[in-house]
Amino acid sequence: MFYLGGLLPDQFEGNCGNCVVDPACKVASSGEDRLGSSMSYWPSYQRMTPVARRTYLGWLAAGRDDPSIGIGYVFLFFYGIERRLLVDGAHSEAPDLIREVRRLLEIYGTNNSFKGYATRFLDAARLVSSADIERPQLSPDLRSGYEMPMQVRAYLGRKLAARESLDHGEALLWLLSLPDTNLRTPARRCFTKLLALWRHRFAERYPNGLKVRPPKSRLKLDYRAASGGFGYQTEICDESGPLPDIAAISAPLDSLRDILNACSDELAAYSRLLGRSPEARGTMEAALLLPTELFSSTLGTAVAQRLEQLFAGRDAVSLKVSDLASALSLKIEATGNVPAGLCNKIGALLDRLDIAFEPDRRYGSRNMQGDGRMLLFKARNGASIDGDAPDFVAARTMIDISSLAVAADGRVAPEEFESIVGEVRALSSIGEIEKVRLTAYASTFLKDMPAQQAAIQKLKALSPAARQAAVDSATAAVLADGHASPAEVKFLERVYKTLGFPKENLYAALHRGAIALDEPVPVSGEHRTPGVPIPGDPRDLRTASTGVQIDLARLERIRSETLAVSKLLTGIFVEEEFAPPPPPAETSTPTAASRFSGLDAAHAALLEHLLSAPGLARERFDDLARNLRLLPDGAIELINDWGFDLFGEPIIDDDVELSIAHHIEIELKGMEATI
Repeated sequence: MFYLGGLLPDQFEGNCGNCVVDPACKVASSGEDRLGSSMSYWPSYQRMTPVARRTYLGWLAAGRDDPSIGIGYVFLFFYGIERRLLVDGAHSEAPDLIREVRRLLEIYGTNNSFKGYATRFLDAARLVSSADIERPQLSPDLRSGYEMPMQVRAYLGRKLAARESLDHGEALLWLLSLPDTNLRTPARRCFTKLLALWRHRFAERYPNGLKVRPPKSRLKLDYRAASGGFGYQTEICDESGPLPDIAAISAPLDSLRDILNACSDELAAYSRLLGRSPEARGTMEAALLLPTELFSSTLGTAVAQRLEQLFAGRDAVSLKVSDLASALSLKIEATGNVPAGLCNKIGALLDRLDIAFEPDRRYGSRNMQGDGRMLLFKARNGASIDGDAPDFVAARTMIDISSLAVAADGRVAPEEFESIVGEVRALSSIGEIEKVRLTAYASTFLKDMPAQQAAIQKLKALSPAARQAAVDSATAAVLADGHASPAEVKFLERVYKTLGFPKENLYAALHRGAIALDEPVPVSGEHRTPGVPIPGDPRDLRTASTGVQIDLARLERIRSETLAVSKLLTGIFVEEEFAPPPPPAETSTPTAASRFSGLDAAHAALLEHLLSAPGLARERFDDLARNLRLLPDGAIELINDWGFDLFGEPIIDDDVELSIAHHIEIELKGMEATI
């Protein structure tokens, strides 16, 4: 595969004759110049030193595969291949020549100069040696120097000539072959995922493909040989004639770049995980970081099967958080909050499987607890709702207060839970799917009761009408089992006092035995819009003169979905009797001298820490509580109960930092120690 002899036709020494091995030239009997340091920038066999000729001939004889040889020798051989195809026109030898250049690229492609010339040669060789224009393969390394690869331009030019729209792969082929396209790390590292995500995002923007108007510019192959000894020009045609040059078009590229950048952003978290832990590829942790469309079907099927075993043929199931983590092959801490990020990932995964759950922090619930319980129920798209909607927030807070009220005596009667659920069902300001989620929320709320003060603070943030509706609902729930215990009444008194409601109203409601339960309890005021006509019969509307078409099939589907949701709502956990977890056993810490009469030594010591360190961080507080063998939330609850009895209001404001109101702080510091 090299020229042997003197100068070829139309050649002169030092120009295109550089590729000919001339037997008249002297060759050294010993020595080597492996790096080719004695050769000029454009090497020529006739002008090489005898030692360089010996090195070159040795490389040829050994099979042209020594990766340590100077790149000048590789170029010298490559000059002959260029001439053989494009000057001699040996098109029948094109497959062998193309195969040889590809082989050289695998060995010497790390040299950017050779890589560029060899890649352009392969483009030209395919175009001039075959009438077929193949579709190039998508690759993160499609770019070829400062121009689009000719093979890409020819393939896309034929699409434009045929007036055909570009599909998702062809549009990405165009974009990736541009010299100014730089793939970001997520796209390069996760190229297979990028291709799959691009298909979805491109279809969203261009459901019928990308229509591109052919330019007037014609596609021409203008090949300049690496040797500098000749040039080759020809117009690229197919059976229809000359092809348009897509390189002359730029209008749609900004939109395509926006899609590519968005795809890179969506893959960023997944890419970072693989960058830190390559072995995470294919794990559940990695799958949770992928966009919804890329969730592996195999992985999703396996998870769905394990979850279906948990449901055991039911539409809803109460289970431990650790059981769900096991089904999802996730590791969580045995106690304490499940991290917020992991809660969100679990939610995104279950949404894809049409499974909802509570507590779901995305809709205002607390984080799952490692040793807590949760509720799974089947719902399309995971019962996705607007968790910040005022009506939903008001309804959720109503459940908080009602649940805390009925659980104040340490037991929740079935009638009390039914009263709470009845209030939810009666709400007209929220939809059926919101009611299902709120019912599930009430169930889990009663099983893992949070701090009272946090719920009361949420209540204070509502509108006056919503606050009144919440306390009315709580009073009704307390009375649902026929009596109100002292602990339940005490909690209601605390709520009334915190909100500034007259206690006489509470006592009056309790003496009446119940509030009005035969009407829906409004969560927010009604706002009517006058002048909106009531629609007539859908069959009449379908042919009305307005021309509006009613999709009866869609209407019926919505109606059937609503009935299905209602069926789930009526059967969700009504058979369970809810017994909230018992309060933490009181510590047996010996009583010591304390100015806080009524508090045991451990809780008194904790309160002393708060007084001595205003604005104590919650993490620091939790550590102090555990050192005193106390549960942090339970300790806050007990101290606040003590404060209510003494001052008529809570002592500790539970937030990112724990604090005590200034006027109460003065009172506490003024107390004298008692034994």
